[in-house]
Parts: sequence; structure tokens; C-alpha cells
Amino acid sequence: MITSTLISFTDWLSGTWLTATVASHFWIVPALQTIHILSVAVVLAGVVLINLRILGLVDKRETIEAVLDRFLVPIGIAVAVLAITGALLIAGEPTRALFRVVFWVKMALILVAGSLTWSHRWALSSGGDQVATVATGRKIVALTTLILWLAVIVAGRWIAYVEAWPGAPA
Repeated sequence: MITSTLISFTDWLSGTWLTATVASHFWIVPALQTIHILSVAVVLAGVVLINLRILGLVDKRETIEAVLDRFLVPIGIAVAVLAITGALLIAGEPTRALFRVVFWVKMALILVAGSLTWSHRWALSSGGDQVATVATGRKIVALTTLILWLAVIVAGRWIAYVEAWPGAPA
């Protein structure tokens, strides 16, 4: 069922002007990949700095709230850019990623990692964590968040090296 639905979707997408445009200009894919990678760097830098601050490993003089204020907006913008560039890269070669389990694992990891990243803001706004003392649970969330974002990066790179699932178009 999932494979046939994805085949129908990729067949439709392959016939659109978007796929034709991305596929017919040699510079578009490298440009999109460059923007995608730079956006990954923005997300990773912000996530690392937020979570290391929560873990108490960097800049203890600055409040967690100030660190969140500084980095959550750029992370959000970079995630939006990643979604757009990722969608355009998929449009250029619709069957390349969509029929690989690791792609869907990456999408799930992004949802969980993103939710955990923003959970720091929600925890602070609800009075869950004070600046002076961060609960052990919040530190576990911070460490888990770091690991999940790194897993997103690994999964993203892994997509190019795994085979499509059985029954998928070549």
C-alpha cells in the first residue's frame, strides 16, 4: 500500500515543471545541497550551544533563557530552509530518497529532535527549570537531543548508500 502510493506520488512529481527545472539545470542540485549543508550547520551549532549550556558545560554566566532566545529563531529558520531545499532535492530525483527506510527514519528523528529542542523553551516558560539549577531530567533531555540531531545527520548521509526497499522503482 505505502509503496504503491509513493510510486503514484513520484510518478506525478516526475511529470511536474519543478522536477524538470531541477533536473535540467546542472547547477541547481549542487546549490541546493550547499544551502542544505549550511543550514544543517546552523541547526547543529545552535542545538549544541543550547544543550551544552543546559548541561552546564558552556557559558554558565548566561541564562538558559538568553541562550534559547539567541538560538531558537535561527534554528527554526534553518529547519524551514532545510525543508524547502530537501523538498526541492526530492523533486529533482523523486525516487532517490522516498523509497529508503533510512529517509523515513531521518524524518521521524527530525520530529523528535525538533520537539525536544523546543521543549526547553516550554519547560522554561512553565517554570520547570530555574537558571541556577537544571533538573536532571532536563539534562537527560539535552543529552538525548544532541544525540538525536547527530543521528539526523548520519541518517541524511546514509540515504545515498542504502538500497531502496523491495518493490520500489529503480
